[in-house]
Amino acid sequence: MQYVRSFDQSKSVDTGFPGYRAQFLSAMESALMIASHIEEGGCGPGLHYHRSDQLYYLLEGTMNVQLGHEVHHIEAGTFVFIPAGLAHRNWNDGPGAETHFEMIIPAPTPMAPIALMVDSPEEVPATDRTDHTGYTRRIIANDLVTAMPGLRIQALTGPGMGCPNAVVNYMELEPGGAGPDTHIHRFDQYYLVLEGELTVEVALQTHVVPPHTLVLLPAGVPHRQYNAGTTTERHLAVLAPPPEPGKPWDQGVDFKANGDDITGPQSVFHPTTVAAQ
Repeated sequence: MQYVRSFDQSKSVDTGFPGYRAQFLSAMESALMIASHIEEGGCGPGLHYHRSDQLYYLLEGTMNVQLGHEVHHIEAGTFVFIPAGLAHRNWNDGPGAETHFEMIIPAPTPMAPIALMVDSPEEVPATDRTDHTGYTRRIIANDLVTAMPGLRIQALTGPGMGCPNAVVNYMELEPGGAGPDTHIHRFDQYYLVLEGELTVEVALQTHVVPPHTLVLLPAGVPHRQYNAGTTTERHLAVLAPPPEPGKPWDQGVDFKANGDDITGPQSVFHPTTVAAQ
C-alpha cells in the first residue's frame, strides 16, 4: 500500500465544474480524501448536500462557502465542518486560485451518488435533513494545548462538536518533538502535513513527509511520528471513525523484522506453439 500521497495537480481530473480540478488521494471505507483546486472565478457544484459529513481545510487562497442560508468568506488556515444533510456550495471570487483539502466521512457507498442537488436548503428531504448548522473554525494560538512535550494540539471537530464520524485535530510538533512510540489504532488515521517536515515510520518504512502530503495509517498498522527537522512542523490528524469512549487511542506495540525473508513461487509463462493449419 502507498502510505504517503502528495498533492500533484498532474494527477487531478477536471470535475466538469468551472475551474475546478480534483485529485482523489484515498478512498478507504472510513473516508474519501480529495485535494481540490479551484481557479479564480470557478466553483464547485451548485447547492447540494451529502449523506456523509464533509470537511474542508483551506490551504491556499480564499473561498466563499454557503452553509444553509449563511455565506462565509474564509481565508487559508480555516477549517469547515458541513454535517450530512446540510445544503451547501462553494465558489472562488479570488484574488487568485485556491487549494483545499476535502474529506467526506465516512466514504460514500460505491456507486451511490456523492452530491444530491437541491434548489434551496428547505428542499433537502426530511429523512436526510439535519438540524446542525455547520461551522468554520480558524487556528488560534491561544487555543492550543500541550498534549506531550513539544506537541501542541487544537481540536477542530469531533463527536462533542457535532461530528459523530471523526475526530480532527490541528497539531504543532516542535523540532525534536514526537508522538507516542510505535503503536496501533482501532480506527484509521490520516495526517495531512501543512508546514515543515514530519518523519513517519509506518510498518517497516520510514518517510520524511513534506507539506501538502497525506499519510494513510489504516487500523492495525504499526507507526510512530516525530520531527527530526529544525523548524516547527504543523499537520492535521484525522481519526475515522472516532475512538470509542473509555478505550485507549494508542496501543503500544513492539514491531521489527524477524530476519526471515520468504519469496513466493514465481509464475513462468510458456507460450504454446500452434501448428500451422
